[in-house]
Amino acid sequence: MPRLSPLTYTLGAVLLCYGAVMFLFGPCLTAMAETFDVPLERLGLIFTAFSVGLIPSVLCVGWISELVGKKAIVLGSLLIMGVGSAVFAAVSSIPAGPSFSVALGVVVFMGIGAGGIEAAANALVADEHRPAPGFALNVTHAGFAAGAVLGPVAAGAVLAARLPWQALFYGGAGGLGVVFLVLLGQRTPTPQGSALSFRAARKLVGSPLMLALLAVLAMYVGAEVGLTAWVSPLAEKVLGSARATAGTAVSVFWVFMLVGRLGVSALAVRFRPAPIVVALAAASAMAGVAVALAPTALWCVVGAGASGLFMSGIFALVATDTAERFPDQTGAAFGLLVAGVGIGALVIPASMGLAADLWDLRAAMLIPSGLMITVAVAYLCLWLAGWVQGRSGRTGAEEGGECGEGA
Repeated sequence: MPRLSPLTYTLGAVLLCYGAVMFLFGPCLTAMAETFDVPLERLGLIFTAFSVGLIPSVLCVGWISELVGKKAIVLGSLLIMGVGSAVFAAVSSIPAGPSFSVALGVVVFMGIGAGGIEAAANALVADEHRPAPGFALNVTHAGFAAGAVLGPVAAGAVLAARLPWQALFYGGAGGLGVVFLVLLGQRTPTPQGSALSFRAARKLVGSPLMLALLAVLAMYVGAEVGLTAWVSPLAEKVLGSARATAGTAVSVFWVFMLVGRLGVSALAVRFRPAPIVVALAAASAMAGVAVALAPTALWCVVGAGASGLFMSGIFALVATDTAERFPDQTGAAFGLLVAGVGIGALVIPASMGLAADLWDLRAAMLIPSGLMITVAVAYLCLWLAGWVQGRSGRTGAEEGGECGEGA
């Protein structure tokens, strides 16, 4: 197995803390609704506000990182996320009374920090492990999955003890502060690219390969977020599960996501990314159908676990192909790529809610499967066209990306 550097482990810890904060929101929604005295349905605006901050952030920090460095972007983003977490908790205690509109503004601010972490941390891992970053990217993304498990577990323990939900976000801010200090003292790889000229930036934005990878990631993230957002309501409302039992479906999803990312890390050393992505996407589509058609809550949870297992490595493998095809502009390329995270999270869960209103929840739960089938077909086409072939040593310019010009 490839040896990972201290920087890579630190970035894995960054993603762990980031993932833990991200997944505090869901378990705390009911408590937040009581604190801010708003209907529970309005709490969905938190996720919309987060995407409003994230999407422009990833587009901007990608270009900025080519000028100031990716480490500076990650450090600044950790500060924004940490301060935002603490302020979000503090908003509920302002003398004039809790203000939900102010809280939403803080969440937009947090989304800006999240965009920097998503784009620059992935690009920094890719730079650290040239020319084959697949193993390292999957390991660091396992850190995010671990955070997605630990966050809800911590939330459940705090809320069960009848402690204030705000303590969780103060704790998250503390964790982000610790990894900030650890990263501050570490060396990072010297950038191999240069600041993008206008012409090179235009070619990158207009690259068919870049746009295809962005679309693939948007569909994948939309399927992931949509499935985890609606699987618990499916288990509770359609299959008659108790609320506490229904919530375990999301935890099981992320546990198997963690296991899968560690497993895919080993596969990424031996096989090219493209066939792994195609196989994982097709398998996750079948698992999603099993969730949608589950006859009992138990089978729903099993299907959720299988979905997490097979979705596990897709993000990091797409990121690997991006790093290999656009090696001289990883910051800008990852900024564009991660815009798919915001787009998918913004569009797909809401579309599933609309589908549930028009038809039923089972029909809505088929949408993630449809998206993953599309991902499999799209990546197969890119693979057959020779645009993504793993560690072939060819660049995006050679494969149709046409972004190889610097300043």
